[in-house]
Amino acid sequence: MVRQIFKIFIYIMAALSVPLAFLNTSKPPLLYIDWSIWLIFVFDYFYEFNLAVNKKSFFRHHIIELISILPFEAFPAIRILRLVRIFAFSSRFLIKTKEFLIETKVYIAFIITGIILIFSGIIFSLDERDSFLDGLLWALGVATTSGSPYQAHTEISKILNIILMFTGIGLVGYFTGALASWLTKEKISNEDLNKKLDSVIEELKTIEIKQKKSSN
Repeated sequence: MVRQIFKIFIYIMAALSVPLAFLNTSKPPLLYIDWSIWLIFVFDYFYEFNLAVNKKSFFRHHIIELISILPFEAFPAIRILRLVRIFAFSSRFLIKTKEFLIETKVYIAFIITGIILIFSGIIFSLDERDSFLDGLLWALGVATTSGSPYQAHTEISKILNIILMFTGIGLVGYFTGALASWLTKEKISNEDLNKKLDSVIEELKTIEIKQKKSSN
């Protein structure tokens, strides 16, 4: 779980490094922020490299990430190349996001929610005699509990208001639960893999010892 949270933190840092590429970071506090982000990227790369079972394979498949940790901060003329970081880490993020959406079926919940929002917006616009855009804005405001400049006055609109509130709450709850379950499952899978690898290594050592004894 901690490792997954750290990964999310890395993606946020990658996004923050993009605007810094266009700013003057030669003076504090941007100077400290810039180099701190770079150190975080360096730590992440070598941490993952250390965990990799096949170092050569990791090196071959993470060339872009290796380039992204080059100290562009020291060369203002090529700071724009730090955009490589957002590409390197976003590609890894997109792969994980795809796995999450497929395994948890969260995308189905988003599709259903989108359909409910659209139909609610249409009904609201017809019932309250407003435009569809106003109806959609009202539906989004109610579902996200962020508020809306439009109010429900008729019975139908008020019923839709209640449905949308529960839809928004349900979507957040489902998404949070699915994310927690997926992260826990991935952690367990990694632990099982490590245990199996340790078991294989022990068996290989045992076989090697037996072979040495038999040869003697």
